[in-house]
Amino acid sequence: MSETPNAIDAITAPISSPGEKFFPKFEVTPELVAKAQELVALYPEGKEQSAVLPIIHHVQEEFGYVSPEAMPWIAEMCKSTPIHVAGIVTFYPGIHRKCPGKFHFRVCRTIACALAGGEELLPYICSKMGVEPSEMTDEEPMVVSPDGLWSLEAVECLANCGYGPNVMVNDTLYSQVTRGKIDEIMAACKKELAAERKEAAAAKKEAAAARREAKAAAAAEATETTEDESATKKAAPKKKATPKKK
Repeated sequence: MSETPNAIDAITAPISSPGEKFFPKFEVTPELVAKAQELVALYPEGKEQSAVLPIIHHVQEEFGYVSPEAMPWIAEMCKSTPIHVAGIVTFYPGIHRKCPGKFHFRVCRTIACALAGGEELLPYICSKMGVEPSEMTDEEPMVVSPDGLWSLEAVECLANCGYGPNVMVNDTLYSQVTRGKIDEIMAACKKELAAERKEAAAAKKEAAAARREAKAAAAAEATETTEDESATKKAAPKKKATPKKK
């Protein structure tokens, strides 16, 4: 038997990434099912397969990428097949089979941006992220930093050719980007992360305090109930002994 994986196994094979710690693991929830059903309902009966791409986009938005576990579920929701879903996932460059970093950089490499200095940005961004440009290949165009905070890929066009070089970070487009601008963007990203962590720590502390208060209130209520029961027993009149008949 050949050890060479078939096409579907190769496409759906898991690709580990340090960025996974910043995104939730794929899970089929009632909310996710409801959203998929809503998207499927936009198409006529018998054309459910048309919802594959919209659901793929939603899954990537929620979980960062389209994992091997997600593809069969998407196929089931759209009355399609896993190989059809996998074919779409691998066809579009903007759809990821590998989890990106928390802050995903897309650098335009088309001629307009390249002539404006875009080619110089890629190696500089790689050096800032601690990755090598050679790690970006045709098979795996995205590279993720070891800490999972950053990821980078070169894209064909960001549709802003007159103002290059263009760089998109997550959903924000930056034009006429220089090395100095990259430094500013990354500093802002780190500041955003610090604020998120501070907010999460505060929420965790608040939740812990609420649990302590609830526990204390429950203990106080239990104590009060015990004291009331004791007081009731003490206050209850004693039954007089019935004299025996002679």
